Amino acid sequence: MAAHGGGLMEELSIEAVLATLPRDLVDDVLRKTGTASVRHRLLPAPMVVYLVVLLALYSEASVRENLRLLLEPLRRRSGRDRAVVATGAAITKARKRLGAAPFAALFDAVARPVGTPSLPGCFWRGYRVAGADATTVETQDTEANRRRFGRHGNQHGAAGYPQLKAVVLLEVGTHAPLACAWGGADAPEGTLFDSLQGKLTKDMLLLADRAYYDFARWQACARKAGALLWRVRNNLALTPLRRFDDGSYLAEIRPSWKLVSKGRSGRTERAVVRVIEYKPVFADGTEGEQVRLFTTLVDPGAAPAEELARLYPDRWQLETGFDEWKTHLRGPDRILRSPRPDLVEQELYGFLLAYYTVRATMAEAARRATCAPREMSFVHAVRVLRRRLSFPPGGRQGGERAVGGDAAGDRGGTGAGAPRTPKPPVPEAPSEPVSVAAALRLSPPASLHRPPRA
Repeated sequence: MAAHGGGLMEELSIEAVLATLPRDLVDDVLRKTGTASVRHRLLPAPMVVYLVVLLALYSEASVRENLRLLLEPLRRRSGRDRAVVATGAAITKARKRLGAAPFAALFDAVARPVGTPSLPGCFWRGYRVAGADATTVETQDTEANRRRFGRHGNQHGAAGYPQLKAVVLLEVGTHAPLACAWGGADAPEGTLFDSLQGKLTKDMLLLADRAYYDFARWQACARKAGALLWRVRNNLALTPLRRFDDGSYLAEIRPSWKLVSKGRSGRTERAVVRVIEYKPVFADGTEGEQVRLFTTLVDPGAAPAEELARLYPDRWQLETGFDEWKTHLRGPDRILRSPRPDLVEQELYGFLLAYYTVRATMAEAARRATCAPREMSFVHAVRVLRRRLSFPPGGRQGGERAVGGDAAGDRGGTGAGAPRTPKPPVPEAPSEPVSVAAALRLSPPASLHRPPRA
């Protein structure tokens, strides 16, 4: 496997990951959003952009420690013994100056599909498989965040923290995020979903759940995407127009009276869809509830019903993606660190950019190893990345401290002026002569995330 190229350690350094966000592109986005630095600062705008992304890549470390990690490559290049690290207050002011707009624009410019037809699991019969779904993200419990985002509630009461709701468009085969729309905890998912339609392209087959179906939305997405495969409610009244040998059938759909009354559809509008109905059978032999799918692929010869039924569960890859960046990248017991809504939005896009850079790197690793990205371990990739952040190439230099130490407000239990116990030198991180495939591949593949039963 060594023939597949360098190991993952060579792919996931700070410089390599942040190279996904080229400096020229960052400068262009800052200029277009009117947030470029107009005078020399200790924290120029481009550095703050990279810092916010690094905060997501190493969310367990303090803000100042992340800045140290970012400055380390610059210090090594300049030959200086020590880099000047701004105070926590200065970093916060720099983040406030930028706001969220340049990060949203940068994500919009960077987020592009990374899967290729030769990469297993990314395409189905010439279509790039994409999916959309919603997730919630907890924020700091501050008055400003409560006013902006609100708290989701149910029969058991309100959530413990203010939450934002995000609908994300993902490339299913690589988990690369392609677009995001967000709102408060009670924002309608369908409305957020509608704002992502501009990212659909004619080479995409879009998977979506029944929460997103209505006639107007179906028609709008059908005009933009190459094909649709959506689950819909079983209680929709349908009249079969033509039945096929594979069990699927054509049916006519029309807008509801609510859509007509709101002016979203005309009263006489109609469309023909192909319907696939089945009951999944689980490993123990039991049957699940009936699944009803709508698709724009009306030719059973070109799109057999059984293949489409097997393809639809790939939508659960979105849940796996959410788990990766919310549990393994951010941390299972952590919330977003920002107390202000504008910085919360900024931090959200920082996480999306960080997750995209890791997933894009893993897609390239899978391409070199000629295997499916799903066979790669995201958890291992993050661990390797954090080892690279903790142990910069070339070992520690004099004056550097371990990650997590000397953070703003963290004194490690020593009193003011108390002598510190000298720490033994940290040895240089050993090289790992292991191929990309060996570094990332899961064993056995059965350990991959399994979706819950429908």
